[in-house]
Amino acid sequence: MSKNTFPVNGGAMPTLTIRNLIDEETGEVKLWVLKGLARREAMLTWGEITPRSLRASVRLVADMIPEMQCAWRQRHGLPVAMSTITAYGTARDGVRRSAF
Repeated sequence: MSKNTFPVNGGAMPTLTIRNLIDEETGEVKLWVLKGLARREAMLTWGEITPRSLRASVRLVADMIPEMQCAWRQRHGLPVAMSTITAYGTARDGVRRSAF
């Protein structure tokens, strides 16, 4: 019996890019892309894959995930919770800004 050497997916390789981090159909994070990007960033930045460099790389790559999920929700017409934060709180008479 001979082994079939043709790839099942037709030779198409999944790409590890930031744009591929969020699943376009469900809006969930693709963990395999996150792990691959973290490994690539660890090798690029620190030259080795150690637990410390992987943690730092995951923090670097995962920093963009909330913004990407918010953009996905906006693209699909879903509500996005936004909160406005004032710099000094509510204004009161006779109170300096530093007192807030």
